[in-house]
Amino acid sequence: MSEIEKLVRRRMEEEYAKGTSADRISQLVKELLNSLDMSETETTRLSHDQQRA
Repeated sequence: MSEIEKLVRRRMEEEYAKGTSADRISQLVKELLNSLDMSETETTRLSHDQQRA
């Protein structure tokens, strides 16, 4: 299991334990994945910029 999968699973379990609705958990997971995508994109861009320098 990847680190991202572990992070998502842990967050889902935490929210479920709090009694968060399934719809809200789904929304939170989407937000989490979107933020990871943005971070990965930024990291990739920075890496490419460093290679050009």
